[in-house]
Amino acid sequence: MTASARTRVLVVDDDVSVADTVALVLDRAGFRVAKFYDALLAAQYALEFQPHTVITDYSMPHMNGLELATWLQKHCPDCKIVIITGEAATVAEKAHDGLKFVLLQKPVSSCVLIAAVKRASGAGRSS
Repeated sequence: MTASARTRVLVVDDDVSVADTVALVLDRAGFRVAKFYDALLAAQYALEFQPHTVITDYSMPHMNGLELATWLQKHCPDCKIVIITGEAATVAEKAHDGLKFVLLQKPVSSCVLIAAVKRASGAGRSS
């Protein structure tokens, strides 16, 4: 079993096609992936799934990516967060001190996405 296969990734994006594509790319790379189109439902599921990494969009109804990241930092403190957005400058400006996440500007290539998840989760490092 590869390090990637043990890595649990939660994908959250209200744009179904984006969430489906990101999940497919990560699944094919060997990660264990769960996806949600609603951040509130994803947050609830994260308590059970205990993801190593969460890939989330910023602009979503009910709970945006920064709000989700803040919630995850409190309830799943070991989880790493990657925010993918077309609004990187806005997200960077609105993020509060102490919130740790990786910020990627859309569009993101498959290679960059996979590398970001591996770096964030520690996949690929020898134990």
